[in-house]
Amino acid sequence: MIGEHMTKVSIIVPIYNMELYLKECLDSILSQTLKEIEVVCIDDGSTDRSWEILAEYAKADARILPIRQENQGVSTARNNGIKKASGKYLIFMDPDDWYPEKDILEVLFEKAENSGCQICGGEFSEYNDRTGEVRTEFPEQYFGYVFQKEGVIEYRDWQFDFGYHRFLYNREFILEHQLYFPKLIRFQDPPFFVKAMITAEKFYAVKKVVYRYRYGHRDLKWTREKRIALLKGIYMDMDMAVRNHLERLVDLTWFRMTEEFGEIICCGIIEGETEIEEWIRRVYDCLEIDRKEKYGYPFYRRFRDEVILLKEKQRKEDERLENEIKAIKNSITFRVGKYLLYIPRCIKLALWSRKKS
Repeated sequence: MIGEHMTKVSIIVPIYNMELYLKECLDSILSQTLKEIEVVCIDDGSTDRSWEILAEYAKADARILPIRQENQGVSTARNNGIKKASGKYLIFMDPDDWYPEKDILEVLFEKAENSGCQICGGEFSEYNDRTGEVRTEFPEQYFGYVFQKEGVIEYRDWQFDFGYHRFLYNREFILEHQLYFPKLIRFQDPPFFVKAMITAEKFYAVKKVVYRYRYGHRDLKWTREKRIALLKGIYMDMDMAVRNHLERLVDLTWFRMTEEFGEIICCGIIEGETEIEEWIRRVYDCLEIDRKEKYGYPFYRRFRDEVILLKEKQRKEDERLENEIKAIKNSITFRVGKYLLYIPRCIKLALWSRKKS
């Protein structure tokens, strides 16, 4: 049993330029009915007032552990939080999200203790910052955001990859198995989550919405580095899925690459980012022969063919417009109009020169 005055849960919050939302996030944590908590906040080199806000909260509540570091990325921030935490369980929170109810941590802690599972989590929800709409029902590709029933679930029977924030993780379990976030600037969460689930083999599912994820408040600009990081993360997931014979996760990861993020990846190919094709090839090469046959000829070739067709279509369209412009310029109407406009311009210039002198 855990001691009465020991820290039961450490909430790890990486922060970078979130002054607009940080107070709401911290308020939702500090108002939890579970009081034996610590809030490990890692400011990742913010340039706004995030650190000042964090310092104010830490001064008012000793449960907040503020840490400041040079900008190293969210993975390093979370990993440093894991190393600094002292609670029996860990849970992660993004600084623009919040807990929708005050008993979230208490419920998760009690369920984790009673079940004996290394991982315990609840259901997911999204908040549209533009419209104020809350979503708790999701399409098929996000089936794992909602549980059909409460109880222990074998990961082999679930095989989902998103929504790691809504789970408690036994800290000793995380440290023993060296479960850290890969140093990727995008898609670092799913590889951590999938590896933790595969290692734990099972988890306790709570039939309750325990996390509110905010979206629509900022625009994500996809750069070459972010696309490469995305594909590296997808490769990690696919490699683990294939090696552990998780067929549903294989199909889901393939869907993430070809459909969910397909347009983003295709843009990289159009921009001539050669590493994109290399990482697509690596993901494809993870597959067993039957899966390669199921998915058809290599995905990266289909993308390349589509890009070639798009470029050829654009070239023909540019050529057509150029020819139309040439035809207009060579037309009698255009030449006459140009001459007629030339005379007023000369008169205007002469009057302007006389006025100036």
